[in-house]
Amino acid sequence: MEQNFPFQSSPLPYSYVALMPHCDANTLYYHHDKYYAESVYELNRLVVRHRLTDRTLSQLVTEDYNLPAAQLARLKSAAGAVYNHQLYFDGISCKAGQPPFNRLTDAITSTYGSMARFQQLLTQAAESIIGSGWVWLVAEGDRGIHISTTINNEVVPLSSVTPLLVMDMWEHAYLTLDHFNKPTYVDTWFSLIDWTRANQRYLDALSNTAAG
Repeated sequence: MEQNFPFQSSPLPYSYVALMPHCDANTLYYHHDKYYAESVYELNRLVVRHRLTDRTLSQLVTEDYNLPAAQLARLKSAAGAVYNHQLYFDGISCKAGQPPFNRLTDAITSTYGSMARFQQLLTQAAESIIGSGWVWLVAEGDRGIHISTTINNEVVPLSSVTPLLVMDMWEHAYLTLDHFNKPTYVDTWFSLIDWTRANQRYLDALSNTAAG
């Protein structure tokens, strides 16, 4: 996830048709090669303008800078869009299926009672967002895991939590062909989660907590 300037679009881990019938190629192309790629271009332009080329992507997301409010908001939005989309695309598998048993799914079941209840809470979180935003599953040190939401392109506080999963709730992201149906979109996204990658992020978070 970490990057240094000049920032580059991460390649799509699967083909444009790999998510059919859940997502058509045009929607995926627009989302990755247009919206996400344009966010990368905008971020590079802004960090050059504000002389922040020595900052990493995580620093641009988390640090505060002495800039006029409107310019700071544009910088944070671009950095958040790049960070969030990289995690989003990286977290999707082209093979739909049921969640496997691993450390993360065990923690989810222990925390929420069942995977079905967890999915229900994700749907409620998605429907609670007014406008655009993101739904997250994060690990918070020894405090376990929890669901969080952010609006627009905001990022969860990386200094205190580790993102495990993120779901894009901007309208351009809706994977399902049943456009703008949030519950159906959540169901589709849930079936495409790359649980192996998510579990590794969880194991890394646990390891970092133990080391600290």
